[in-house]
Amino acid sequence: MEPRVKRIYQNIEKQGGSAPDVIVIANATEPMLDMTFFYVTRLQVGRYEGSIAFLYPDGKLTVVTSLLEAESASKGDFELNVFKTLDEFVQIVDKALMGAKRIGINAEELTFKSYNFIKSHAGTDAEIVDISKAIKATRLVKDEAEIETMRSACKIASDVADNIISHAKIGMKEYELAAELCYMMQKKGAAGPSFETIAAFGKNSAEPHYSAGDVKLEKGHFVLLDFGALFRRYCSDITRTYFCGKASEKQREMYEIVLEAQRRALDAIRVGETASKPHIVAAEYIDSTAYKGLFTHGLGHGLGLAVHDGGGLNPRAADVILEEGMVFTVEPGVYVPGYGGVRIEDDIVVRKNGPELLTTAKKDLVEF
Repeated sequence: MEPRVKRIYQNIEKQGGSAPDVIVIANATEPMLDMTFFYVTRLQVGRYEGSIAFLYPDGKLTVVTSLLEAESASKGDFELNVFKTLDEFVQIVDKALMGAKRIGINAEELTFKSYNFIKSHAGTDAEIVDISKAIKATRLVKDEAEIETMRSACKIASDVADNIISHAKIGMKEYELAAELCYMMQKKGAAGPSFETIAAFGKNSAEPHYSAGDVKLEKGHFVLLDFGALFRRYCSDITRTYFCGKASEKQREMYEIVLEAQRRALDAIRVGETASKPHIVAAEYIDSTAYKGLFTHGLGHGLGLAVHDGGGLNPRAADVILEEGMVFTVEPGVYVPGYGGVRIEDDIVVRKNGPELLTTAKKDLVEF
Protein backbone atom coordinates (compact mmCIF):
# COMPACT_ATOMS: atom_id res chain seq x y z
CA MET A 1 0.00 0.00 0.00
CA GLU A 2 1.20 3.52 -0.82
CA PRO A 3 1.46 5.79 2.26
CA ARG A 4 1.12 8.91 0.12
CA VAL A 5 -2.29 7.68 -1.04
CA LYS A 6 -3.29 7.11 2.58
CA ARG A 7 -2.20 10.65 3.47
CA ILE A 8 -4.45 12.11 0.76
CA TYR A 9 -7.46 10.25 2.17
CA GLN A 10 -6.54 11.31 5.71
CA ASN A 11 -6.44 14.95 4.63
CA ILE A 12 -9.85 14.65 2.98
CA GLU A 13 -11.25 13.53 6.34
CA LYS A 14 -9.32 16.23 8.27
CA GLN A 15 -10.94 18.82 6.02
CA GLY A 16 -14.38 17.44 6.84
CA GLY A 17 -14.98 15.59 3.59
CA SER A 18 -16.29 12.09 2.97
CA ALA A 19 -13.79 9.64 1.56
CA PRO A 20 -14.37 8.85 -2.13
CA ASP A 21 -14.60 5.22 -3.19
CA VAL A 22 -11.82 5.99 -5.65
CA ILE A 23 -9.70 8.98 -6.64
CA VAL A 24 -8.86 9.37 -10.32
CA ILE A 25 -5.64 11.18 -11.26
CA ALA A 26 -5.66 11.58 -15.04
CA ASN A 27 -2.90 12.93 -17.28
CA ALA A 28 -3.61 14.61 -20.59
CA THR A 29 -0.75 15.47 -22.94
CA GLU A 30 2.36 17.36 -21.90
CA PRO A 31 2.42 19.95 -20.36
CA MET A 32 -1.04 19.09 -18.97
CA LEU A 33 0.27 16.38 -16.67
CA ASP A 34 -0.92 16.15 -13.08
CA MET A 35 2.16 16.13 -10.84
CA THR A 36 0.11 14.19 -8.31
CA PHE A 37 0.42 11.22 -10.67
CA PHE A 38 4.18 11.29 -10.13
CA TYR A 39 3.75 12.02 -6.42
CA VAL A 40 1.76 8.84 -5.73
CA THR A 41 3.50 6.57 -8.24
CA ARG A 42 7.04 7.86 -7.42
CA LEU A 43 7.90 7.36 -11.10
CA GLN A 44 10.90 9.37 -12.25
CA VAL A 45 11.29 8.22 -15.86
CA GLY A 46 8.67 8.58 -18.60
CA ARG A 47 5.99 11.07 -19.65
CA TYR A 48 2.81 9.02 -19.04
CA GLU A 49 0.63 11.09 -21.33
CA GLY A 50 -2.93 9.77 -21.18
CA SER A 51 -2.13 7.57 -18.18
CA ILE A 52 -4.40 7.29 -15.14
CA ALA A 53 -3.78 6.45 -11.50
CA PHE A 54 -6.62 5.08 -9.35
CA LEU A 55 -6.26 5.66 -5.61
CA TYR A 56 -8.24 3.72 -3.00
CA PRO A 57 -9.00 4.36 0.70
CA ASP A 58 -6.87 1.41 1.88
CA GLY A 59 -3.81 2.89 0.15
CA LYS A 60 -4.03 0.67 -2.92
CA LEU A 61 -2.70 2.24 -6.11
CA THR A 62 -3.47 1.08 -9.64
CA VAL A 63 -1.88 2.61 -12.73
CA VAL A 64 -3.16 2.38 -16.29
CA THR A 65 -0.70 3.22 -19.04
CA SER A 66 0.10 2.43 -22.66
CA LEU A 67 2.55 -0.11 -23.99
CA LEU A 68 4.87 2.82 -24.74
CA GLU A 69 5.42 3.44 -21.01
CA ALA A 70 5.11 -0.17 -19.81
CA GLU A 71 8.82 -0.79 -19.25
CA SER A 72 9.31 2.38 -17.20
CA ALA A 73 6.06 1.89 -15.28
CA SER A 74 6.99 -1.71 -14.38
CA LYS A 75 9.62 -0.30 -12.01
CA GLY A 76 6.91 1.14 -9.76
CA ASP A 77 5.43 -0.51 -6.69
CA PHE A 78 1.75 -0.65 -7.69
CA GLU A 79 -0.75 -2.70 -9.65
CA LEU A 80 -0.11 -2.03 -13.34
CA ASN A 81 -2.53 -2.36 -16.24
CA VAL A 82 -1.09 -1.91 -19.74
CA PHE A 83 -3.30 -1.29 -22.76
CA LYS A 84 -2.52 -1.66 -26.45
CA THR A 85 -5.73 -0.28 -27.93
CA LEU A 86 -8.31 2.35 -27.04
CA ASP A 87 -10.90 -0.38 -26.47
CA GLU A 88 -8.62 -2.05 -23.92
CA PHE A 89 -8.09 1.30 -22.20
CA VAL A 90 -11.84 1.92 -21.93
CA GLN A 91 -12.47 -1.57 -20.57
CA ILE A 92 -9.86 -1.09 -17.83
CA VAL A 93 -11.32 2.30 -16.84
CA ASP A 94 -14.89 0.94 -16.82
CA LYS A 95 -13.82 -1.87 -14.50
CA ALA A 96 -11.98 0.51 -12.16
CA LEU A 97 -15.00 2.81 -11.85
CA MET A 98 -17.61 0.08 -11.64
CA GLY A 99 -19.73 0.47 -8.51
CA ALA A 100 -18.04 3.67 -7.36
CA LYS A 101 -20.64 6.01 -5.89
CA ARG A 102 -18.22 8.80 -5.00
CA ILE A 103 -15.29 9.62 -7.30
CA GLY A 104 -12.59 12.10 -6.32
CA ILE A 105 -10.79 14.26 -8.88
CA ASN A 106 -7.98 16.81 -8.72
CA ALA A 107 -9.91 19.57 -10.47
CA GLU A 108 -7.02 22.03 -10.33
CA GLU A 109 -4.90 19.90 -12.66
CA LEU A 110 -7.55 18.09 -14.69
CA THR A 111 -8.42 19.07 -18.26
CA PHE A 112 -12.06 19.49 -19.24
CA LYS A 113 -11.67 16.67 -21.76
CA SER A 114 -10.37 14.30 -19.08
CA TYR A 115 -13.19 15.31 -16.73
CA ASN A 116 -15.77 14.50 -19.39
CA PHE A 117 -14.10 11.15 -20.03
CA ILE A 118 -14.26 10.23 -16.34
CA LYS A 119 -17.86 11.40 -16.09
CA SER A 120 -18.92 9.43 -19.16
CA HIS A 121 -17.49 6.19 -17.74
CA ALA A 122 -18.77 6.63 -14.19
CA GLY A 123 -22.10 5.17 -13.11
CA THR A 124 -25.18 7.29 -13.71
CA ASP A 125 -25.65 7.77 -9.97
CA ALA A 126 -21.97 8.43 -9.21
CA GLU A 127 -21.02 11.74 -7.59
CA ILE A 128 -17.81 13.41 -8.76
CA VAL A 129 -16.15 15.53 -6.07
CA ASP A 130 -13.16 17.85 -6.15
CA ILE A 131 -10.53 16.80 -3.59
CA SER A 132 -7.77 19.11 -4.88
CA LYS A 133 -7.59 20.95 -1.56
CA ALA A 134 -6.63 17.72 0.22
CA ILE A 135 -4.10 16.87 -2.48
CA LYS A 136 -2.51 20.31 -2.14
CA ALA A 137 -2.29 19.92 1.66
CA THR A 138 -0.71 16.49 1.26
CA ARG A 139 1.91 17.56 -1.27
CA LEU A 140 2.73 20.68 0.75
CA VAL A 141 4.29 18.55 3.51
CA LYS A 142 7.21 16.63 2.03
CA ASP A 143 8.45 13.28 3.31
CA GLU A 144 12.16 12.69 3.81
CA ALA A 145 12.56 10.92 0.45
CA GLU A 146 11.25 14.02 -1.31
CA ILE A 147 13.43 16.33 0.75
CA GLU A 148 16.54 14.29 -0.04
CA THR A 149 15.79 14.55 -3.77
CA MET A 150 15.21 18.28 -3.44
CA ARG A 151 18.47 18.62 -1.53
CA SER A 152 20.22 17.25 -4.62
CA ALA A 153 18.35 19.67 -6.91
CA CYS A 154 19.30 22.53 -4.61
CA LYS A 155 22.95 21.50 -4.49
CA ILE A 156 23.15 21.66 -8.28
CA ALA A 157 21.65 25.16 -8.33
CA SER A 158 23.83 26.33 -5.43
CA ASP A 159 27.04 25.09 -7.05
CA VAL A 160 26.13 26.90 -10.27
CA ALA A 161 25.26 30.11 -8.40
CA ASP A 162 28.71 30.09 -6.80
CA ASN A 163 30.46 29.67 -10.15
CA ILE A 164 28.34 31.37 -12.81
CA ILE A 165 29.91 34.83 -12.53
CA SER A 166 33.23 33.52 -13.81
CA HIS A 167 31.37 33.06 -17.13
CA ALA A 168 29.86 36.57 -17.22
CA LYS A 169 31.72 38.91 -19.59
CA ILE A 170 31.21 42.51 -20.67
CA GLY A 171 29.16 42.52 -23.87
CA MET A 172 27.50 39.17 -23.15
CA LYS A 173 23.75 39.14 -23.75
CA GLU A 174 21.21 38.13 -21.11
CA TYR A 175 20.09 35.06 -23.03
CA GLU A 176 23.70 33.92 -23.41
CA LEU A 177 24.24 33.93 -19.65
CA ALA A 178 20.87 32.19 -19.18
CA ALA A 179 22.01 29.47 -21.60
CA GLU A 180 25.26 29.09 -19.67
CA LEU A 181 23.29 28.60 -16.45
CA CYS A 182 21.21 25.81 -17.99
CA TYR A 183 24.29 24.14 -19.49
CA MET A 184 26.12 24.20 -16.17
CA MET A 185 23.15 22.70 -14.32
CA GLN A 186 22.82 19.85 -16.80
CA LYS A 187 26.53 19.16 -16.62
CA LYS A 188 26.03 18.69 -12.88
CA GLY A 189 23.21 16.18 -13.34
CA ALA A 190 20.02 18.19 -13.78
CA ALA A 191 17.44 16.95 -16.27
CA GLY A 192 17.06 20.59 -17.26
CA PRO A 193 15.93 23.90 -15.76
CA SER A 194 12.91 23.72 -13.47
CA PHE A 195 11.45 26.89 -15.06
CA GLU A 196 12.36 29.58 -17.59
CA THR A 197 15.68 31.01 -16.45
CA ILE A 198 15.74 34.71 -15.59
CA ALA A 199 18.89 36.65 -16.43
CA ALA A 200 18.23 40.38 -16.00
CA PHE A 201 20.86 43.07 -16.51
CA GLY A 202 20.66 46.68 -15.35
CA LYS A 203 17.19 48.19 -15.07
CA ASN A 204 15.60 44.92 -16.25
CA SER A 205 16.34 43.50 -12.80
CA ALA A 206 13.45 45.67 -11.51
CA GLU A 207 11.00 43.29 -13.29
CA PRO A 208 10.50 40.29 -10.98
CA HIS A 209 9.33 37.95 -13.78
CA TYR A 210 11.55 39.23 -16.54
CA SER A 211 12.47 36.96 -19.48
CA ALA A 212 16.10 36.98 -20.63
CA GLY A 213 16.54 39.23 -23.67
CA ASP A 214 19.35 40.64 -25.80
CA VAL A 215 20.57 43.41 -23.47
CA LYS A 216 24.36 43.41 -23.30
CA LEU A 217 26.21 43.40 -19.99
CA GLU A 218 27.85 46.71 -19.05
CA LYS A 219 29.75 48.10 -16.09
CA GLY A 220 27.38 49.35 -13.41
CA HIS A 221 24.69 46.77 -14.18
CA PHE A 222 22.75 44.78 -11.64
CA VAL A 223 22.95 41.11 -12.68
CA LEU A 224 19.94 39.28 -11.28
CA LEU A 225 19.88 35.53 -11.96
CA ASP A 226 16.84 33.45 -10.97
CA PHE A 227 17.04 29.78 -11.95
CA GLY A 228 16.52 26.24 -10.74
CA ALA A 229 17.50 22.65 -11.46
CA LEU A 230 15.06 19.85 -12.23
CA PHE A 231 16.32 16.63 -10.64
CA ARG A 232 14.30 13.40 -10.63
CA ARG A 233 11.20 15.51 -11.27
CA TYR A 234 11.78 17.80 -8.26
CA CYS A 235 12.56 21.50 -8.52
CA SER A 236 14.98 23.92 -6.95
CA ASP A 237 14.71 27.70 -7.25
CA ILE A 238 17.44 30.16 -6.34
CA THR A 239 18.14 33.84 -7.00
CA ARG A 240 21.34 35.76 -6.55
CA THR A 241 22.04 39.37 -7.50
CA TYR A 242 25.57 40.38 -8.53
CA PHE A 243 27.13 43.67 -9.66
CA CYS A 244 29.18 44.26 -12.79
CA GLY A 245 31.99 46.53 -11.67
CA LYS A 246 31.99 48.29 -8.32
CA ALA A 247 28.52 48.54 -6.76
CA SER A 248 27.31 52.08 -6.17
CA GLU A 249 26.35 53.21 -2.69
CA LYS A 250 22.66 52.83 -3.59
CA GLN A 251 23.15 49.36 -5.06
CA ARG A 252 25.03 48.26 -1.96
CA GLU A 253 22.31 49.73 0.28
CA MET A 254 19.59 47.85 -1.63
CA TYR A 255 21.52 44.61 -1.39
CA GLU A 256 22.11 44.90 2.34
CA ILE A 257 18.45 45.73 2.99
CA VAL A 258 17.23 42.70 1.05
CA LEU A 259 19.76 40.43 2.76
CA GLU A 260 18.64 41.68 6.18
CA ALA A 261 14.98 41.23 5.22
CA GLN A 262 15.68 37.63 4.30
CA ARG A 263 17.56 37.03 7.55
CA ARG A 264 14.60 38.36 9.55
CA ALA A 265 12.12 36.31 7.53
CA LEU A 266 14.13 33.12 8.10
CA ASP A 267 14.13 33.81 11.84
CA ALA A 268 10.32 34.04 11.71
CA ILE A 269 9.85 30.60 10.12
CA ARG A 270 8.82 28.30 12.95
CA VAL A 271 6.60 25.24 13.31
CA GLY A 272 3.20 26.44 14.54
CA GLU A 273 3.60 29.97 13.13
CA THR A 274 1.30 31.25 10.42
CA ALA A 275 2.63 31.17 6.86
CA SER A 276 1.91 34.91 6.60
CA LYS A 277 4.22 35.91 9.47
CA PRO A 278 7.60 35.65 7.65
CA HIS A 279 6.30 37.81 4.81
CA ILE A 280 4.96 40.42 7.21
CA VAL A 281 8.31 40.55 9.04
CA ALA A 282 10.26 41.04 5.80
CA ALA A 283 7.82 43.59 4.37
CA GLU A 284 7.70 45.65 7.56
CA TYR A 285 11.48 45.84 7.63
CA ILE A 286 11.74 46.91 3.97
CA ASP A 287 8.97 49.45 4.49
CA SER A 288 10.96 50.97 7.36
CA THR A 289 13.70 51.93 4.87
CA ALA A 290 13.87 54.31 1.93
CA TYR A 291 12.39 51.55 -0.24
CA LYS A 292 8.91 51.46 1.24
CA GLY A 293 6.40 49.81 -1.09
CA LEU A 294 9.07 48.42 -3.41
CA PHE A 295 8.80 44.80 -2.22
CA THR A 296 6.02 43.91 -4.64
CA HIS A 297 5.40 40.15 -4.32
CA GLY A 298 4.93 37.42 -1.75
CA LEU A 299 7.94 36.30 0.25
CA GLY A 300 7.89 32.78 -1.13
CA HIS A 301 6.00 29.88 -2.63
CA GLY A 302 5.74 26.15 -2.09
CA LEU A 303 8.28 24.07 -3.99
CA GLY A 304 8.40 20.42 -4.98
CA LEU A 305 7.28 18.50 -8.05
CA ALA A 306 6.16 21.87 -9.40
CA VAL A 307 8.07 25.12 -9.04
CA HIS A 308 4.88 26.58 -7.51
CA ASP A 309 3.79 23.52 -5.57
CA GLY A 310 0.88 24.91 -3.57
CA GLY A 311 0.92 27.15 -0.54
CA GLY A 312 3.13 30.14 0.04
CA LEU A 313 4.60 32.63 2.48
CA ASN A 314 2.46 35.67 1.77
CA PRO A 315 -0.10 37.99 3.44
CA ARG A 316 -2.99 35.77 2.31
CA ALA A 317 -1.64 32.69 4.10
CA ALA A 318 -2.73 33.59 7.64
CA ASP A 319 -4.86 30.44 7.84
CA VAL A 320 -1.94 28.12 6.98
CA ILE A 321 0.08 26.88 9.93
CA LEU A 322 3.70 25.95 9.26
CA GLU A 323 4.47 22.26 9.72
CA GLU A 324 7.69 20.31 9.67
CA GLY A 325 8.46 19.14 6.16
CA MET A 326 6.93 22.06 4.29
CA VAL A 327 9.30 23.41 1.64
CA PHE A 328 9.23 27.05 0.53
CA THR A 329 11.29 29.64 -1.25
CA VAL A 330 12.25 32.72 0.78
CA GLU A 331 12.85 35.57 -1.67
CA PRO A 332 12.47 39.17 -0.55
CA GLY A 333 13.29 41.83 -3.10
CA VAL A 334 13.48 45.56 -3.70
CA TYR A 335 12.62 46.84 -7.19
CA VAL A 336 13.17 50.43 -8.31
CA PRO A 337 11.49 50.97 -11.71
CA GLY A 338 13.86 52.32 -14.34
CA TYR A 339 16.87 51.69 -12.12
CA GLY A 340 17.15 48.05 -11.07
CA GLY A 341 16.31 45.49 -8.45
CA VAL A 342 17.80 43.09 -5.94
CA ARG A 343 16.36 39.71 -5.01
CA ILE A 344 17.94 37.03 -2.84
CA GLU A 345 16.19 33.67 -2.85
CA ASP A 346 16.79 30.42 -1.03
CA ASP A 347 14.87 27.17 -0.62
CA ILE A 348 14.12 25.97 2.90
CA VAL A 349 12.40 23.10 4.67
CA VAL A 350 10.51 23.88 7.86
CA ARG A 351 12.02 22.06 10.84
CA LYS A 352 11.23 21.97 14.57
CA ASN A 353 14.23 24.12 15.40
CA GLY A 354 13.85 26.54 12.52
CA PRO A 355 14.30 26.43 8.75
CA GLU A 356 16.87 24.14 7.13
CA LEU A 357 18.52 25.82 4.16
CA LEU A 358 18.49 23.55 1.12
CA THR A 359 20.29 26.09 -1.07
CA THR A 360 23.74 26.94 0.21
CA ALA A 361 25.24 29.40 -2.31
CA LYS A 362 27.19 32.29 -0.80
CA LYS A 363 25.31 35.52 -0.19
CA ASP A 364 28.22 37.93 0.12
CA LEU A 365 27.87 40.95 -2.15
CA VAL A 366 29.73 40.01 -5.37
CA GLU A 367 31.34 42.57 -7.68
CA PHE A 368 33.07 41.35 -10.84
